[in-house]
Amino acid sequence: MDIGSFLAANKSMVIAPAGYGKTYTIAEILSAYKGKKKILVLTHTHAGIASLKEKFISKRIPSSLYQLDTICSFALNLTKTYHINKDEIPSENDVNTMFKYAVEHAILILKANPIKCLLRAKYDHLIVDEYQDCSVAQHLMILEMANAIKTHILGDPLQGIFGFKGQPIVNFEDSSFDPFKSNQQALDTPWRWINAGNPQLGKDLDKIRKKLIAGEDIDLRDYNTIEITIGSNNDYAIPHSDCKKTIFAELRKDTIIIHSNSTSINPRKSVVKQYPQLQLMESIDDKDYYKWCQTFDNISGQTLIAAVVNMLRSLSSNTPVNNWIKEDGTLKRKQKTEDQEITKSISIFANNLSHKKSYKAIVSLMNAIQNIPGITIYRKVFYKDICHILIEADVLGITASEALLRNRNITRRKGREVLKRSIGTTLLTKGLEFDNVVILNAQDFNDPKHLYVALTRCSKRLLVITDNPILHPYAI
Repeated sequence: MDIGSFLAANKSMVIAPAGYGKTYTIAEILSAYKGKKKILVLTHTHAGIASLKEKFISKRIPSSLYQLDTICSFALNLTKTYHINKDEIPSENDVNTMFKYAVEHAILILKANPIKCLLRAKYDHLIVDEYQDCSVAQHLMILEMANAIKTHILGDPLQGIFGFKGQPIVNFEDSSFDPFKSNQQALDTPWRWINAGNPQLGKDLDKIRKKLIAGEDIDLRDYNTIEITIGSNNDYAIPHSDCKKTIFAELRKDTIIIHSNSTSINPRKSVVKQYPQLQLMESIDDKDYYKWCQTFDNISGQTLIAAVVNMLRSLSSNTPVNNWIKEDGTLKRKQKTEDQEITKSISIFANNLSHKKSYKAIVSLMNAIQNIPGITIYRKVFYKDICHILIEADVLGITASEALLRNRNITRRKGREVLKRSIGTTLLTKGLEFDNVVILNAQDFNDPKHLYVALTRCSKRLLVITDNPILHPYAI
């Protein structure tokens, strides 16, 4: 594309399929940029930030050249800085309400000429990635910013999978996009698959894209580049089934599994219990983070010990925990000498916490319990995050809830690495790419956008596990 004319326009846009180089294009724009002010780059998720940052680092783009943030985080910082009645800003414990409020008030703040002057003084350009995921309110916020600085958007309507709790999603056919369309450029090469040495897979996914747009069924047998394993929803848990053997074989290498269910964590927890080498991808705003931090802040004594045990029950399987610890958090008596040594060690940590509450003592008790023989933590990322947050609270002398908010604000700006051999959803993997992808329960996708996002996360190998090779991803 012509980067010079793209940046020269007050408003410009790129619409391109997944894997055609939108993220790389942003890195190219920054490499070619010769201005003195920063370029503000906004996206939607911490995964998107991580992907962009990886590209920027690979091209050795200095961080002094850009500011990278999520749209919601940028709106929140703007609102916290300039909103007069700061007590009106909703608590960060209710993320959806808080960000909705932040965006709505950021629109009002951005209408002020002094704020527009501040934007012009700091930034030459605004680039917004994954624009199809913008709510109408976020779009209005971007339009206000476009009145102050040159604004460039990139997106793909077929990847618009994020919902905003009833808020309408932006429509590219709206007349407000006409100034952007006057300076529209296209990307027409499937670089993700060409660079990975599998150009035919890119061509096949383009054929599938056209069928999805047309509302047609997808017969996976028509595409030799896509591997298929026939299996029902629960075959992954059946010993010696083709499905289970296939997944075990795939997990010998770095593989990402994408589950068709994006609304609940429980189906993915069930899969991780069958394949303990898998890591469970976590949303940084999962309500459990806020729930447990608030709980640990507000209780003490034996009630706190019981809460720690209950959290570990939720992160592992109940039976091993229940074999050692009662419902109230007290330890069960053991007959074997080696078991008595384990309970004695845990009792020391529990007594320390009961007599003198500290976040460090909570972590010590957690670590002692999770080391009990037979206990396996299935939400390893969550466990690691909570330990880190509690230690940070202890070091900084703040509450766990305050440490969580501090940690999340940093993560939203910096992004978070996705571990290999993980299981996630389209919402957690969107904007990322992986060498090998397994799609689980593909027959259950009832939205063409979610299916398209899942299919296009791979670069080298794509394996689809489904009970029917003919997919009809349209809600009835």
